[in-house]
Amino acid sequence: MRGTNSTNSSADQLRETLSRPCLAVLDSGVGGLPYLHWIFRTRPAGAYIYLADTAGFPYGSKGEDEIIGIVTRMISCLDESFDPDLFLIACNTASVVALAALRERFSKPFVGVVPAVKPAAQQSRLRRIGLIATSETVVSSYTENLISTFAADCRVLRFAGQDLVDFVENELTRADDAARLEAVRPACDFFREERVDTVVLGCTHYLHLQREFRTLLGPDIKVVDSVEGVGRQVLRRLEDFPNPRNAGGVFDIYTSSPVPGPVYDDFASLYGARYRGILECP
Repeated sequence: MRGTNSTNSSADQLRETLSRPCLAVLDSGVGGLPYLHWIFRTRPAGAYIYLADTAGFPYGSKGEDEIIGIVTRMISCLDESFDPDLFLIACNTASVVALAALRERFSKPFVGVVPAVKPAAQQSRLRRIGLIATSETVVSSYTENLISTFAADCRVLRFAGQDLVDFVENELTRADDAARLEAVRPACDFFREERVDTVVLGCTHYLHLQREFRTLLGPDIKVVDSVEGVGRQVLRRLEDFPNPRNAGGVFDIYTSSPVPGPVYDDFASLYGARYRGILECP
């Protein structure tokens, strides 16, 4: 079903009828959908609200202060509109930069997504790890701390894949197989030349291209993400809340601004969700 322009008033009406617990998920675009899809498929009862901050996209090319301001405003909007029990920041950049500030400001629990450096280090035989992430994430102090804590004995080769984020958000649903392979080829060529044996997908948008990464990297290079690890952490946190009132579930997608064409309808159909249109955030 084609999404319509929703308003906060309709969200307020929906809030009163939502099953509990309610999980609200924020990303700058479609990147976090594989996380919520995994959670919804594993535990379909409850309410799952996904906000793609298309007005603020992309986060990865912005500075820290700007990211914190934008993400705080989006979380406030979700909190006022749906009164969720738990938040998932399904964006590596937003989690790396803003998660601490969010936990200080809001009393509700948060789960974040950060580059899977620890499991990559556990799996790497050659101690050479590739990390592809946004421009902000690859240079952040948080990422540096992850590497020094969990991969101090590894060489971590970094690739800033900001253009790939834009490709996934704006072109993926219209791209053929050849275009998808070409989109990931620069990163894959870099990692193969650097002789890594493990690659971390450090931005959630890249999860939509896992097949292409695995194809070009070949069977000798492992591709690591945090979907299942983060998903299980969310499920554990949801156990703190009462069981849903009914056996049904809600998986709704909103955007923070108008989007061109049927892109979000296409993604909603792909993941068994509904695109509900715009959530107006002041």
